[in-house]
Amino acid sequence: MAAEDGGTGRPSFTNLVAVVPQPILEMVLAPGPLKMVEGEVYFQFTKEEIARSAEPFRYSVVLKFLKNRPLLDAMRAFIHSLWGLTAIPVVSSMRRPHNVFVHMANEADFTKALSREVCEINGIFYHAFRWSPDFNEDAEPSRVPIWVSLQGLPPNFYQEPFLNILMGPNGTFIRRDNPTRCTTRTDGARLYVEVDAAKPPLTHFWIGASGLSSSRKQEIVYDTLPAYCSSCNMQGHNTRTCNLGKAGKNGGRKVGRKGHSETKILINDQG
Repeated sequence: MAAEDGGTGRPSFTNLVAVVPQPILEMVLAPGPLKMVEGEVYFQFTKEEIARSAEPFRYSVVLKFLKNRPLLDAMRAFIHSLWGLTAIPVVSSMRRPHNVFVHMANEADFTKALSREVCEINGIFYHAFRWSPDFNEDAEPSRVPIWVSLQGLPPNFYQEPFLNILMGPNGTFIRRDNPTRCTTRTDGARLYVEVDAAKPPLTHFWIGASGLSSSRKQEIVYDTLPAYCSSCNMQGHNTRTCNLGKAGKNGGRKVGRKGHSETKILINDQG
C-alpha cells in the first residue's frame, strides 16, 4: 500500500494522479415515445427522474474562474495539498473554458469546498457554486454562499439544529466556523449560508414573538453581499449598471433562429 502524506490519512499525490475513474451507477429508466411539437423534437422527464439522475452528483461544485483557469493537473495537486479533503475528488473541464466541475465523494468534503474563505487556486480567483441539474454555464445562479454573523446570539443556540432553523427564512445553512462550533468565542455565531442575492436580504429575525419583553430581536450582519443582475443573470453588478440592459434600451440586434430543428429536454412538473 502506498504511503500516505505525513500520516494525515489522505492519499498521496501519486495515488491522486493514478486513481482510476469509476463509472456512475446507471439508473433504471423506462423508454418513452418520441415526441414532436411544431416540428421540434423534445424529451420529457418527470421531476423524480431528474432528481434520481442527479443523485450521484449531489456533492458537486462548479468553480468559475475570473481569468484563465489553471491546468487541471495543477488544480488537482493544489486541492489535494490545501483543501484538506478526506477523499480524492474528480476534477474535470466544462464547456466554458473558465469553468471547472469538482465532484466530491461525501458531504463533509463538499462543505469544505463550498465554504473556503479564500477562493483562489495558484493565485487565480474563482466563484464557487453548488451544482444542480438546471445549472447554466452561460449564467450565474442568484443563490450564493456567504458568511453571516449573529452578533450577541446566546451560545445555547450555537447547536446546529438551532442554526438550521434560524437560517431557514434566509437561505440554506451550510456550516459554522470553528469558534462557533467549539464555543471558544461567545460574542456571536458566525455561519456560512447560501442566500438568494436576487432578493432583499433578511436583516433580522425574532426568537419568540416580536415585541414581547421575553423575546429577542436578532440582527443579521453580512460579511459581503454580492450584487446580482436579473438582466444578464450575473453577479458583480445590478440591473441599473448592466451593459446588456443598456444595449437593449439602445436597440440591440436580435439574433435569428437557425433553420434546423433543435432538441429540447423538458421537465414534467406533474410527475
